[in-house]
Formats: sequence, C-alpha cells, structure tokens
Amino acid sequence: MMKKLIWIACLIYCLNGFGHIIIGTVLEPMVHSYGIDYRDGGQLIMNQFLGFLGGVLIAPLIVNSIGRRMTIFIALLSFAISQFVLSFLPNWDVLLITAPLGGAGIGIAETVVAALIIGYFKEKKATTLILAEVFFGVGALVIPIISAILITKGMWNASFTIVAVLTTMTMLLWLFMSFGEFDSILKKQPKIRTVDGEKSVKRRYSRKQIPIVAFGAFFFFMYVGTEMTLPNYLPTILSKTTDLDASSLALSITVFWAAMTVGRVAMTFIIDKIGYTKLFIICCIGQFISLFMFANSTSVAFSFISIFLTGLLMGGIFSIGLLLVNETSSGLEEWTTSLLVAMGGLGGAFLPRVAGELIDRYSITVTLWSLVLCAFILLSLMIVIFYFRNKASKLPGVHVADKQEENPSGAI
Repeated sequence: MMKKLIWIACLIYCLNGFGHIIIGTVLEPMVHSYGIDYRDGGQLIMNQFLGFLGGVLIAPLIVNSIGRRMTIFIALLSFAISQFVLSFLPNWDVLLITAPLGGAGIGIAETVVAALIIGYFKEKKATTLILAEVFFGVGALVIPIISAILITKGMWNASFTIVAVLTTMTMLLWLFMSFGEFDSILKKQPKIRTVDGEKSVKRRYSRKQIPIVAFGAFFFFMYVGTEMTLPNYLPTILSKTTDLDASSLALSITVFWAAMTVGRVAMTFIIDKIGYTKLFIICCIGQFISLFMFANSTSVAFSFISIFLTGLLMGGIFSIGLLLVNETSSGLEEWTTSLLVAMGGLGGAFLPRVAGELIDRYSITVTLWSLVLCAFILLSLMIVIFYFRNKASKLPGVHVADKQEENPSGAI
C-alpha cells in the first residue's frame, strides 16, 4: 500500500512539472495566435504563479477542513479544469482568470503531498521526496518535447488537452484507490479534545522551533531564487563570456536540468549509504564550490563542467531541506511545508528580477559573483539551521534523525 501511495505521489509531482512550465513551452505560438505581445504572455505566467502561491498558503486550511484525500482531489480537479479551458482557446481575459486556478491546484497538491510524506512515512522519507522531485524533473523535461512536436503540426493547444486528460486520470485514481493503512490519514481528522471535553489547544511553534522555521524559510527563498536565476540566465551569461552560437547557448539550460535529474536519481541510492543529513551538507558545500568554479571559468568546457556539477549537487537540496526543517515541527508539517514552499516561490520570482537588473546595469562579472554570494548565503544558512536544530533536538518529545535512514523490506 505504501508503494501505491509513493507512485501516485510521484505521478502528481510529474503533473506539477508539466504545470509549472507548459505555458512557457507554447508561449510563442500563443502570442501569435491571440495577437498579443510578450508582456501579456508574461502576465498569464505571472497569474498562474500568483495562483500557485495562494494555493500553497491556503493548503493547510483546506486540509483541516476536508482532509487530505479531498484536498488533493480538488487540487487536481482545479488543475484539470484550467488545462481544458486553456486548450479550448477562449477569450484572452478568460485565460487570465483561469490561469490562477491551475496554479492554485499545483500549489495545493505539491504542499499536501510533501507534507504527507514528511509527516506520515515511517521510513524512506528523504528518498521518497527526492524520487518525487525526479518525476517533477521528468515532467519538466518531457512537456517541452510534447509541445514542440504538436507545434510543428499546428496543434500547440493540444498540449493542454494531453495534460488535462492525464490529470483527470490521476484524479480518479487518487479518489477511488485504496491506500490501506494510509486511508485513515487521508480522511478529515477529528478534533482532538481534552479529558473534560474541551477543545485542545492548537499546536504552535515553540521558541526553539521558530528560529529553525524562520531561517529555513529564508534558506528556501534563496535556494529557489538561485535555482531559477542560474538556468534562466545561463545563455545570457555564456553569450557574454564565450563565443558560442545560439543553439549551444540554449543547450546550457538542458545540461543544468539534465544534471539535476541525474543527481536526484543518484541520490535515491546514495542516501541509504550516508544518510540525508550528510548528503545535505555535501550538496550545500558542493553547490558553492561549483558556482565558484563557474565564476572563475576561463574556457567553454570548464563552464559546462561547472554547470553540470552545479545541477548535480543542487538536485537534492529542496527535498532534503524540507525534511530537515520539518523534523522538529511534528504535527505542523502542512503549515511548515506551506511556508517553505511559498517563500521558495517568492525567491523564484524576486531573485531572477534582481539578476536581470544586474545584467542590464553592470558587467556580467557582477552577476556571476552575485550567484556565488547566493551560494555562500545558502551555505551559511545551512550552518545556522543545524545550530538551532541541534538545540531544538534537546526538547522533550522532539526527535531529530541524524543517522541514515534504514532500508526496510518495503524499500522502493
């Protein structure tokens, strides 16, 4: 039963990979079809992001109201409806209204699935989270290929139809499939009352837990911001530091995301040998070193090696970071995950904008060393998080798993 839940969680993450970039993959023909400019297209993407952010923030409230199974059902339904509407090519104003609905759907689904894995999986939490991220990456890599094929056939809007159908199938599987012991967790949880019948006091972060969540939120802001900035501006950076042609410049993005996917797959095996805490430290230190190498690169080959290493090492930071920050927040996984993912989304929107300003105003060297600075900040925040995490582990009833995860008989 656990394996069934793991694989449907991975399928949901794959759909999220589709959802995050599908508009961008067909933006060119969409702009020409509607007779709009790229600013309007950017507004559509922004509307979806705002919906995503809203979905992430309200996910814990919806879970408390109707339970996890119905929450994810509604999330998938919202995403499916948005994709069907987009495929019908309605009036542009209708698309602007519909995009946030799809964004909210993928935001809610991502938050609830991640919190479910962190809060209720007894073993293999980090491995499962990274495996889900692998499927997210697969979705993000596959949908551009599907869209490219459909664009050549003049059927670019069918990309939305395909995603809508796959989402609907997943939604029905999620609604009717039994997950054994997890079925009770997926239902709406009853209100816990004290012995005298009074409602129990809501769980709150303790004073020792607040710094972990606060610095963790800043960590995710910086990490996702860096993860979004680097690949988006790789062609621009390399165009100013090398003599590569346009096709080779675009290849740099593929190298980065392919490396992230390879890294995540490799980590699902490595994590059982060294544990996720050590792996997280290696990844944070490694991404700083690889970006430092990239900033000091003197050749095309060395630049691409640095790009590949950066993607390889950054692959597991998001998933393991979610787990580490949540470890001392038992019972508050939905709220913690919601906050971390939301802050990551804000960083992903804000830092690329800052990088664009730096590229416009200064030499490309400034942007390169700004990326190194971001990597150094991440490394510093990691140290701070571990400091407060060790303090919080001394609290009664708080468990922090510093040793590697066990390899149960039901391993993936």
